[in-house]
Amino acid sequence: MTLRVTVSETVEGPEVALAGDLALDTVGRLRGELIKLVGSAEPGTRVRVDLSGLTLLDSSGLSVLITAHKIAVERGASVVLASPPDHVERTLRITGLHEVLDIAVS
Repeated sequence: MTLRVTVSETVEGPEVALAGDLALDTVGRLRGELIKLVGSAEPGTRVRVDLSGLTLLDSSGLSVLITAHKIAVERGASVVLASPPDHVERTLRITGLHEVLDIAVS
């Protein structure tokens, strides 16, 4: 399993694009990048996480997204999960996280 994490700065703020499998054996890289990004976010910052390239999302991946959300809220920032594929959106709905996390379906 592999996961590609690409961090960039857009006009709207920081973006983290994910491609591949977000699972136990790949989650470490995202954890480091995303937690560092939201941990240093200024109040009002919106961190966009592009999920469109995900092929797999397991509970360890969900845990990192929840942790990032909590840290962002504590800092007055936000994490927006953008463009989840159908299987990822289904996972977010089944777990009830669609009611907790900010999800932008395109």
